[in-house]
Parts: sequence; structure tokens; C-alpha cells
Amino acid sequence: MDIRLENLTKTFSNKDRQVETIAVNNFSFTIPSGHLAGLLGPSGCGKSTTLFLLAGLLEPTSGKIFFGDEDVTALPPEKRGIGLVFQNYALYPHMSVYDNIAFPLRNSKSFREQHKDARERKSEIDRIVQETAKIVAIEELLDRKPAQLSGGQQQRVAIARAIAKKPKVLLLDEPLSNLDARLRIQTREEIRRIQQATGITTVFVTHDQEEAMSITDEIIIMKDGIIQQIAQPQETYIHPANVFVAQFLGNPPINLIDVNICDGWIILNDRKAVKTKLQDGNYKMGIRPESFAIGTQDSEEAVAATVVYKATIGRDFQVRFNINGRLCEALIESDSRIETGDNVFFTMKRSGVHLFSTDGEREEIW
Repeated sequence: MDIRLENLTKTFSNKDRQVETIAVNNFSFTIPSGHLAGLLGPSGCGKSTTLFLLAGLLEPTSGKIFFGDEDVTALPPEKRGIGLVFQNYALYPHMSVYDNIAFPLRNSKSFREQHKDARERKSEIDRIVQETAKIVAIEELLDRKPAQLSGGQQQRVAIARAIAKKPKVLLLDEPLSNLDARLRIQTREEIRRIQQATGITTVFVTHDQEEAMSITDEIIIMKDGIIQQIAQPQETYIHPANVFVAQFLGNPPINLIDVNICDGWIILNDRKAVKTKLQDGNYKMGIRPESFAIGTQDSEEAVAATVVYKATIGRDFQVRFNINGRLCEALIESDSRIETGDNVFFTMKRSGVHLFSTDGEREEIW
């Protein structure tokens, strides 16, 4: 089932209603049926507010929310057909894993009406719990209490409980933030596997770009309640819509340099370094650290710079140098012969070079 937002806005006011904060600002987008979409952005950008609007936990100031063709804007959470997984899992500590998964079914009025015979209802609940536990790979944990589980296992129980009632939409609010680094990687891969196995349209809220890039079908990047870009993960990285997106994605972060275009050339360290179709003027240039390579004086579109720092980080050298007065960082293959103090000509992969206008919007260089 697809999710569609039409001009969705949510504002909050202080007690005196004199100061108004726009948490979600005129959102319009569609998440196709069966996709896993990531709401990505820094703290306070409005991503959790958007999720709570989808869940029905908050009422929009204006705009509409559709699940498929159904307008659910005014529906309470229990009538939207959602599964919601919170950051803290919210498992019942006194219940077994089995009972945690079964709880929403036992308390569902529609489920009880559908299965009026108590014996039949119990049998159906058992079937669903066993089936769901198998999907999330916790069949052997059904008799345990939450305190006996690891963080990753608790997370899978929370997801199992959310999908046991076969929701139309699955909503995940920072589901991995309480896990250590290694477990985060394992669990996010599990979330992707579970989502693909069930085919449930899923919205995943995170501030971690690596999480969003690794498991989503598309990313909705947000800042101050405004959508900055909606695209497939690799598209947002290769073709960032503006300076904010370019800076937010990437580790190490993109290098941003003030540049001037003169006679169709981008000038870097007083050298005509990059040919462009853009008009002469002042711009901001972004270069991904992994997009630098070692060239020669005769290399096409190269910039001359002096290495001021070098460190070995596994398979790459991390080097720093100045371009147009800005300290830049590059990741260079470790088989390159380069030392601190060397004067080097750096070439740049076109896919990692971006140019932005003075208002921060992306420009087409070539």
C-alpha cells in the first residue's frame, strides 16, 4: 500500500501562542507500495513529527495523509492499520516474548470479532506468533522475558509484535539508536530482510546517513521541517540537490571551497583546473575526499597543492592540503608515493565534483 502526503504541515505554539514553530512544512510526496523509505536529517528537522503524523499520534495543522486511496488524516491510530516500533522497544517486561507478540492480537476488537470462538482464536494467535517469530528469526526465544534478551533480540521482538497484526504500514522511529556499532549493522540488515519478506510499506526514521543509505529504497532528506531532496540513496550522494545535502551525506564530509569561474574555467590555486559550461562568477565547489587522485603537471583538470598532513588509515592515505585558502581532505590509495611537504598535482573524478550557486542550489558543471 502506498503512502501519500499532500501539503502536510504541522506547527507548534508556545503557551501564549505567540511563538510558532513549523515542524513539518508543506510536505508532499508518495512512498510506493512495498518500499522502505528513510526520513533522514539532523535532530529537530521534523522527521519524528512526520512519523507521528503518519501514525495518528499527532494531528496535522493542515494537509492530508492517504494510505492507498483511503484518507486517514482524521482516523485514530488504531484504525489506520499501522505497526509502530519505538526507539526504546516498549516491550512488556513481565511478559514472555510469545505474549509480547500475541498482546496486540488478543486486544484487537476486530481480531476478536473475526475469530469469535475462543479456541479458534487461540489457535490462530499461536499460528501468527509462530509464523512471525520465524520471519524475524526468534523462534527459540519465545519463552524468554525481555530482560533475558540482547538489544538486537529485543528489537526483533518489537518488530515481530508490530507486524503480527499484519499492518498496512510499518513505522520505525530511530529503531537502532540504542545498539552498539556492530549490532546496529546486523540489525539494520535484519530490518531490511524482514521488510522485504513481508512486503509492508515501511517508513524508517534515522539521523544516521549510513543506516539510511544502506537499507532504504529512497531517502527523504529534511532540514528545519522542509524537504531538501527525495531520491534513491546513491542519487542523493552523487547528485545532491544543494549544499546542505552535499554536506550531510558522506564520511569524511565533502570539501567545500569558494571558487571563481573565469573564461569558462574554475580557478583552483591560481590554476585553470576545471573546464565548465557555467557563466563566469563566484560559486561554491564541493569535492568528495575519495574523488581525488594523484596526477602530474600535465594532467588534464588538475590542481596544484602542498601536502600539509598525511596519515595511513587502512587501505588509504588521509592527506590534507589547501585549495583557495581552504584546508581540504582527500583519501588517496596507499600505493601512492606521497609525503608531507610534497608539492602534488591532484586530479578529480567528475562524479565527485559539485558546484553550487551562491544560494546553495546545485548547478550543472558540464
